[in-house]
Amino acid sequence: MVHRTRYLFLLLTVLFSATAAGWPQALEAPRGPTAESQNPSAHAGYKRPTKEKEFKNFVFDTVGPYPLAMAVFTAAIHQATDNPPDWHQGAVALSKRFGSNMGITAVGNTTRYGLAALLDEDTTYYRCRCKGVPRRLAHAAFSTLIARRKSDGSSVFSIPGLAAPYAATLTATYAWYPARYGAKDAFRMGNYNMLGTVGGNLAFEFIPPKVWRGLSHIHLATRRLSQDQ
Repeated sequence: MVHRTRYLFLLLTVLFSATAAGWPQALEAPRGPTAESQNPSAHAGYKRPTKEKEFKNFVFDTVGPYPLAMAVFTAAIHQATDNPPDWHQGAVALSKRFGSNMGITAVGNTTRYGLAALLDEDTTYYRCRCKGVPRRLAHAAFSTLIARRKSDGSSVFSIPGLAAPYAATLTATYAWYPARYGAKDAFRMGNYNMLGTVGGNLAFEFIPPKVWRGLSHIHLATRRLSQDQ
């Protein structure tokens, strides 16, 4: 029990320290007007997101209508499949599953947005400018672990994209899941989280933009999808 508590404290300290240090640093990152010309991999027309926009996106994707709806939907599935079975059934069990889903979302988003700010990266999903289903499929899949430098929009490996799914499930495992759950379970659930991100990217890529814009008007779309394309 002492080992679990120490691990959880260390993980949360790292996550929230990254968030606290990262967002102010994001404002101070250089935005030279010649960055695009100096870097051939820069994305033409890329617009660096402001700190205010990123913070609003973080809040919206953590406690807004979209994550609330997804938490209810996922809790209903877990209730129907009795997952985890230790929580049994009934209204109390459903509330535990709902709270667990919200907690996982909060930790995952704190990790993603915090590390992205610390590393001066943009983890927003940008649709492929290519044509053809195979290329768009590949773009959606690989974008799970691809971010953009805020300085010029060039593509980089996304440490936040890799860390967020597993940080969320590790925290859940050691903070509020039944004691019999361990690191292997956290890794397994993190894999499902990662696959969920891939599925979300596929939806971002292939569902028509006008549908996402319509959902945004009623606040039922995630802010992880760029609306600037």
